[in-house]
Amino acid sequence: MAKKKESPRIAFRLTESEKKKIEAAAKSGLTVSEYMRPRALGYEPKAVQPDAYFVLCEKLDRLTEPQFSQAVNEAAIKLIS
Repeated sequence: MAKKKESPRIAFRLTESEKKKIEAAAKSGLTVSEYMRPRALGYEPKAVQPDAYFVLCEKLDRLTEPQFSQAVNEAAIKLIS
């Protein structure tokens, strides 16, 4: 049975405060590795929106349907923006 070749690794030390900041930044739907890899290469990773965000947008979108008042439509559009 052939051994699976592991990817190269880079390890570094940081303070507990720095670690917490990185973990908090990565909570946008990415793992710490998925967050750090593009950051180290000079890119800003895009946040992954949770499913609840899309459910909320769908509900707000339904509020902009014609049967609702202009005030409700404007409030919904403001929240979506």
